[in-house]
Amino acid sequence: MVSWSGAERKSGGFLKEVHVADLYDQLDTIGTYLKELTGAFGKQANRQWSRARHLVADTARDAEETMEDHLAASLVIAIGVGVLVGYMIGRSTK
Repeated sequence: MVSWSGAERKSGGFLKEVHVADLYDQLDTIGTYLKELTGAFGKQANRQWSRARHLVADTARDAEETMEDHLAASLVIAIGVGVLVGYMIGRSTK
């Protein structure tokens, strides 16, 4: 088992006396810093999530409007893609 005095002797007196109050102060400072950091990260993540959600909703709305404006073309494309996928699946099973 390693003792504090043995470690201090091996370090050449480099280790200083440790004060428990100083350790508590440092731990308290680190805890406060981490709390502020996680709070800032959470706010930034919420802003980015909200921005992404609005972007996806706007894009979906635009796509829906485009399909409604060009209904015949949308149906022809959907049927064409369905036939192509069906052909590829049928061909791969042979």
